[in-house]
Amino acid sequence: MISLILADDHTMVRQAIATTLKATGLFSITYECGDGAELVETALKFPADIILMDISMPKMNGFAALEKLLHHRPQTKVIILSMHSEPEYVDAVKLAGARAYIQKDAPSELLIQIIQDVASGKSYFPANPQQGSGPVVSSINPMENLTRREREIFYLVVAGRSNKQIAQLLSLSAKTVENHRSNIFKKLKVASTVELIHFAAKNGLLEP
Repeated sequence: MISLILADDHTMVRQAIATTLKATGLFSITYECGDGAELVETALKFPADIILMDISMPKMNGFAALEKLLHHRPQTKVIILSMHSEPEYVDAVKLAGARAYIQKDAPSELLIQIIQDVASGKSYFPANPQQGSGPVVSSINPMENLTRREREIFYLVVAGRSNKQIAQLLSLSAKTVENHRSNIFKKLKVASTVELIHFAAKNGLLEP
C-alpha cells in the first residue's frame, strides 16, 4: 500500500481527495496538512511514499515548501495537484524538483495512475498544458542558475517574508539569508525586492 501526505488549504477539497484515494484500497493517507509550513514539518518528521500537494497555500507557499522538502530529503516524491494550467507553472514545479503535475479537474482515474507511476519511479508532466494568458517564458529559464537554497529563499522573498522571518523558517542566520538574497539579485539581474517580484510575475512564478 502506498502511503501519502496530502496538503491543501481547502479542507473539503483535501477530504474529498482523501476519500477517493482511500476507497481504492491502494493508498493510506498518513497525514493531512492545511498549509505549507505544516506540510514541511510533518513530512520531515513522518516521511511518506508520496506527497500530494497544492501550490497556493498559506504560511509557506507550495514552491517554498517543495524546495525546503527536497533540500532536506532530496529523494522525496512530490506530486503537485493544482488548479493552474499555465505552462510556466508546470515548468516551475518541474524545475523545483516535483515528480509530477496534475490539474485538480483531472479524472480521478488519472490521479490514481499518476500516484502509482510516481511511486514506481516514473514522472508525469502534461505534454500540452492549456495555454494561459500569462507571458511567454523563455526556453532558457534563469531560475536554473540558482542553487536549491537560493530558489527556496527566492520564493519566500517573493511571498513577502522578511530576512528575519526567512531565517527563522529555514534555521539560518539573518546574515546568511542576506548573502543568499544578494546572490539571487545578482544572478537574476535585479536591484531590489520590487524588481524581483516583477521578475516572478513576468515568469509566471507569482501566485495570483
